[in-house]
Amino acid sequence: MSEGPKICGACNENIPNHWVIGLDKFWHQDCFCCGVCGRVVDAKETFYEKDGKPVCHRCQTKNFVEKCGVCQEPIIGNRMIYKDIHYHYTCLNCKKCGQPFKEEQHDQIKILENGDFVHDNC
Repeated sequence: MSEGPKICGACNENIPNHWVIGLDKFWHQDCFCCGVCGRVVDAKETFYEKDGKPVCHRCQTKNFVEKCGVCQEPIIGNRMIYKDIHYHYTCLNCKKCGQPFKEEQHDQIKILENGDFVHDNC
């Protein structure tokens, strides 16, 4: 980063003092805003990047994270994927015993020809 004048990555104006550094650019504190919802992103919170702009965690999970094929909620972390559809483990139940699956049972889950999920021992 240069030692010369600091130019804001959003408004392209000079920053005389109190700046934020993010995405390899300088920003006025009030210009470091989520590119989706427009909310100022605090320098201490987790943010993501989309098209060179910060994206807050809420917008990232709401708009850019795969959603569960059952509950339609964002999936953060591990998931089961079948035919390009993502699932929370707990949103799927065994078609034979009715019990929900657990992440640690991944290797004991079978998918039948009709697409039903079952425990290996059912």
